[in-house]
Amino acid sequence: MTQKRILVANRGEIALRIIRSAKEMGLYTIAVYSDADEDALHTKRADECYYLGGSLPSESYRNLKKLVKAAEKTNADLVHPGYGFLAENADFAKAIEKKGITWVGPKPETIKSMGDKIESRKLVSKIGLNPVPGQQKPSRFQREALKDAESFGYPVALKAAHGGGGKGLRIVHNEKELLENFDIVKRESEAYFGSDQIYVEKFIKPARHVETQILADKYGNILYLGERDCSLQRRNQKLIEESPPEWLSEYGREKLKEFTLKIASNSDYVNAGTVEFLADSDENFYFLEMNTRLQVEHTVTEMRYGLDLVKEQIKIALGNSIEEYELDPRGHSIEFRINAEDPNNNFLPTPGTITEYREPTGNGVRIDGWARTGTQITHYYDNLISKLIVWGVSREEARSKGIRCLEEYIIGGIPTTINLLIDILKTKEFVNSQIHVKFLEENFEIREIEENEISSDRPSKVNIALDDSTNPTLAPQRPKKVGMDLTGNIKNPGIIFAEMQGTIMDTMTKQGKKVKKGDSLFVLEAMKMENVITAPIDGVIKKFNIEKGQPVKKGDLLIEIEAKF
Repeated sequence: MTQKRILVANRGEIALRIIRSAKEMGLYTIAVYSDADEDALHTKRADECYYLGGSLPSESYRNLKKLVKAAEKTNADLVHPGYGFLAENADFAKAIEKKGITWVGPKPETIKSMGDKIESRKLVSKIGLNPVPGQQKPSRFQREALKDAESFGYPVALKAAHGGGGKGLRIVHNEKELLENFDIVKRESEAYFGSDQIYVEKFIKPARHVETQILADKYGNILYLGERDCSLQRRNQKLIEESPPEWLSEYGREKLKEFTLKIASNSDYVNAGTVEFLADSDENFYFLEMNTRLQVEHTVTEMRYGLDLVKEQIKIALGNSIEEYELDPRGHSIEFRINAEDPNNNFLPTPGTITEYREPTGNGVRIDGWARTGTQITHYYDNLISKLIVWGVSREEARSKGIRCLEEYIIGGIPTTINLLIDILKTKEFVNSQIHVKFLEENFEIREIEENEISSDRPSKVNIALDDSTNPTLAPQRPKKVGMDLTGNIKNPGIIFAEMQGTIMDTMTKQGKKVKKGDSLFVLEAMKMENVITAPIDGVIKKFNIEKGQPVKKGDLLIEIEAKF
């Protein structure tokens, strides 16, 4: 029997994770890589590598023509898209199948209908489910978005119509914020998903974010693989995920199962998929979207159910049935996303070189990552370094194991989310499973620390005073010169300079203009995320050394504000 060849159309953690499972199945693995990833770990673990060229996603991992050519040139039998990039691109799936190559994922028609957030809302409404109140068509212009936002009532979410994973998403609380963020979301949507279509959706607050996992084969069999709580988020992107949600009642579980199976059967779903919901305090569930791909957090489901979802995806794509599967979920699992970003600096990305890397080990501990000592975290791609997944007989055992593992996890040279995660786990809200999607921004207060506390060769340390207060104080240490300084500096608080590479995507002021503390100044794009930089003080713009479209380097002086009292 000829060995089947699988091309992994992705990079980083997910590429490495797919390669490992494919090798265990006896498949010949093919990696693709860009200029920035020439020495990446996924290229070392694959049997064969194909050079895409360029470093930007548009030049490499999001370039449909190059990836289809790669599949042809390497004689691939299957293509697995992973998540992100072109994973939910129906045209990519269709192009692969047109070449006679097996697509590891849903049918192109399903990707198109369910991946389109507006079309999927229409489908679930027809079958009697409640989507979050929102537009029935994309907003092309600001005036359209303003009109609908007013009808729904603020706050609202501006969302990429063809997006997912928290990319191309902004929560806005008033007309001013909507106008400031409208073009940003359009650009992020285009950068991540190849479409600038966005829509307005009512933001439910407070709410929990819960999602359900399915596997479906070509013969109409659907496996329901439980629920995941993904409420702990920052910047509208998940930070901690766990399964099962401890707060969810049996009634709630049955309703979610009913909703999910109904959506899957009515969309002719095949392969792995995830349905996302918002839940209010009364366990009313509102459909958010369906992700027609493997989720970042699929690992917590794997740890409970004893399944390898990547292997199952490949088996289904090859025509296997899941009819005889028996499920026996056990215990509790939690996933922690380890990101290269500074929690003490508005979670700005922190590209740089990892100077020390040591992973935790132990029973019920799993690391899905791609980094090592010497790995360069670039500004071109997502800043996820690894995922730490722990399993315990109980939620408390998993929580305690998570703290131990995070304390053992060493990533030197750049700030990461590690110590923030430790402190979240110690809050009474997390202990009591009382987390909601705005918990982090509402309950953690950032303070600066003295320079003599800083150690530059260790990950950022977090000291948190835990008491009976519902508002603990986060106090991270930071390396001296990492990230974008949004608060100026001690001697001159009006100076804003770049300490990382990026691009100025937009400007909202000019030289000589008066500004107040908190006013938006410009938009900085770094690691494919756009950040609105605000004035640290009241004053007048004395120097304005930036313009739209301008690339900036570490150390560049961007703006100087002369204080006016």
